[in-house]
This record gives sequence, C-alpha cells and structure tokens, in this order.
Amino acid sequence: MTEARRLRVWALAKALKAHGYAVEIAESLPLLAVPAACGSPVVVRCDRRAICGGELWFVFAGGGAIAPADDAHIPDAVVAVKGRLAAQADG
Repeated sequence: MTEARRLRVWALAKALKAHGYAVEIAESLPLLAVPAACGSPVVVRCDRRAICGGELWFVFAGGGAIAPADDAHIPDAVVAVKGRLAAQADG
C-alpha cells in the first residue's frame, strides 16, 4: 500500500511543480513539503482515511483532510496547499 501512497504524493508534487512551486518529496514516507516564504513548510501526507472506508486521502501533516488522493481531486489539493501557503504569508 505504501507504493500507491507514494505514487499519489508524486502526482500531487508534479501538479504543484507545474504551478511553479518547489516541492520536496520524502524518500521513505508518502509525504511532500512545500517551502513557505515565511514560516514552516506546508507538509502533505497521503493516508488511508477510515471515515471514508479506507480510501486514500491527502491530508495536512498535523491534521486536516484535503481531498481524496485521486486524479479528479488533484486540483482541489493544489488549491488547498496554495491556500495554506497564502494564509501563512498573511500571518
């Protein structure tokens, strides 16, 4: 299952890079980090969500579900990451 999670993180990273963001992908865990202009990086994991029948979801590290980790919801995840980065920049 970890391979599927890594593939989903890779797909999200590719989409974020297409929007001009620098993205760091962890080698051993299914997560990525997007450095912020100020403050901590935005970290996103891909995990199974029990409340959704064990479906893979993107979630912010530290809590906060983003969207299902499928191709149809990649744009939603990109918007959520961009929003989190903007909120951190606004302070």
